[in-house]
Amino acid sequence: MTIDRRTFLAGASGATVTATLGAASVTFGLGSPAAAQGMAQTYMAPSRLTLFQGFILAAEARGYFTDEGLDITVQPGTGTAIAVQQVTAGATAFGLAGPSTTCPPIANQGAPLVSIGQIGYRNFWEIASLPDKPLTHPSEFQGKTIGIASVGGAIDKHLDLMSMAEGLDPSNVNKVVTGLGPSGYAFLERGEVDGFFVFYESKTALLEQGVELHYIAADDFAPLPSDALITSTDFAEDPANEEVIVKFLRACRRGVEAMQDPANYEDIIGYLATYNPIEGGEVEKGKKILDALKFYMTPPEGVAQMAFSEADWAKAIELLEVSGAIETPGTPPERFYTNRFISQV
Repeated sequence: MTIDRRTFLAGASGATVTATLGAASVTFGLGSPAAAQGMAQTYMAPSRLTLFQGFILAAEARGYFTDEGLDITVQPGTGTAIAVQQVTAGATAFGLAGPSTTCPPIANQGAPLVSIGQIGYRNFWEIASLPDKPLTHPSEFQGKTIGIASVGGAIDKHLDLMSMAEGLDPSNVNKVVTGLGPSGYAFLERGEVDGFFVFYESKTALLEQGVELHYIAADDFAPLPSDALITSTDFAEDPANEEVIVKFLRACRRGVEAMQDPANYEDIIGYLATYNPIEGGEVEKGKKILDALKFYMTPPEGVAQMAFSEADWAKAIELLEVSGAIETPGTPPERFYTNRFISQV
């Protein structure tokens, strides 16, 4: 089986490392200074802001960051790969990404990145296909075209892992960028894709439009925890930033608690409208989405909110090793994630 290798090329000064992630080139800062120290920092989203990031929206709008003495700028993103690039380069202090995106470059090339707080405990990606031409197994992706959100992002990686977990070559699966919204359905109708990725929001929208499709969950074949808050190892290992990270996580956890209370649903949807007026204006749909998100954001028994499940991450790391995404097994778990900061919240 031929697997695309991620090649990192050290710069002449040893200051940067470039990763080729599919068609996307991502530059990691090695030894570069982290984002300016202090209470003023930036969070970069992996995409446009959605209700999954309602915890950040609540922390900002309700003053949870301010209560902690923080000045956090919330910046929408254009893809997980770009958000990871900005965090590792020290251009932004915090981001959001899943283990399929963060673990391989950490293990394979020592990317200066670490996950510091779990937001989604279950992955929410599903592949939608036509009911009369359903995709029911990764073996049926071979030679077919699947719509993804962005090149080099979390969905792109998870699609590869679905094939690799079944011993199949992901390079035999064609990919087309269809975005995160229900717009992928237009590609499906035109026959430009055989299936496309949806998540809780786009699936809810399609169901509300009366569109009946067949769905399979990515986690059924490649189980991975969903997104976690990330920072650079440079930032995390600097003692001057310890308080900033703990305060940031404390405010985020208050945000998670707020967005899971039905009494706050309309407020959370209103906060989204500041960044995303169209989706923020769909109040009834938003309530359904927030209800659905509880399933993905509830930690396993015995795990505190936003803490990492060691058992789930062990399974994810094993999958990434077996599939070949992590090329050299044996990287210690604490290199990928840490409960050190959230345990202080």
